[in-house]
Amino acid sequence: MSVLTVPLRRNEPLARYTTFGIGGTADWFFEPRTVAELSEACRMAHSLCTEVRILGGGSNLLISDAGVRGAVISMRRFETRLIEPIAATMVRVSAGVRLARLVRHCAKHGLAGLECLAGIPGTVGGAIAMNAGGIGGTIGSLVAWLDVMHPDGAMRRLSAEEVAWGYRSTNLGELVVVFAGLRLTPRPVEEVVAQLERTLSCKRTAQPLTMPSAGCFFRNPAGDYAGRLVDQAGLKGHRVGGAMVSRKHANFLVNRGGATARDVLELVRQVRRAVLERFHVELQNEVHCWV
Repeated sequence: MSVLTVPLRRNEPLARYTTFGIGGTADWFFEPRTVAELSEACRMAHSLCTEVRILGGGSNLLISDAGVRGAVISMRRFETRLIEPIAATMVRVSAGVRLARLVRHCAKHGLAGLECLAGIPGTVGGAIAMNAGGIGGTIGSLVAWLDVMHPDGAMRRLSAEEVAWGYRSTNLGELVVVFAGLRLTPRPVEEVVAQLERTLSCKRTAQPLTMPSAGCFFRNPAGDYAGRLVDQAGLKGHRVGGAMVSRKHANFLVNRGGATARDVLELVRQVRRAVLERFHVELQNEVHCWV
């Protein structure tokens, strides 16, 4: 019987794996490439540590300067090219595929539904776990089924109805998204590509995509926009150390260079306090914080 070898490192710096470019080290760092390696990584990680975290593309995430104790399983090298048709209107995709690649692939094949996700960084698995979305919809509304892995390495298929799809949230918890079946809508290729390009153009105009960030930092309050509240509180350009409220979009906190998690968290505290004092609205984080 062959012995599996999962890429494994100790005390791995995590900043390089995040879009924010911030974060300390992980005690144990697994980087599985196949289902067999992922199953082994889950079993090993849970046998070594009480705390096991799953890392997708590293967007929508702020990691402590002190790093994280326990194990991190990175999905960035997992089956990174697996996108395949399984019906005229359905594709099967790996959790490790970059979301941008999936969106572009489906557009070029005349399958509509994902265009609202254009410009969102990260992996498909991460997008599903947080029910990523934009103006026009969320990825959860397109999911037909998920193949997920339990901490013991066993696989299970869930129907879309078995998942609680919330605002930038699901109830998947410690389950690892491995593969997904997405149900899409046939449209003329030129129509889908044009909508994709319109979405990208709007985001390039409105968002600071050239600066390191974790995406929109705060959840939109009911009936309002977090960016509007932060802007009206006069906080565009406000800084703490290397962290700054973007001058282009006030719901983006950007790393101007050398920002620490401590800088970002202090900036978050100041922004939340200012918005609460002026508008009596308590902003909630959309970005996950490993602190």
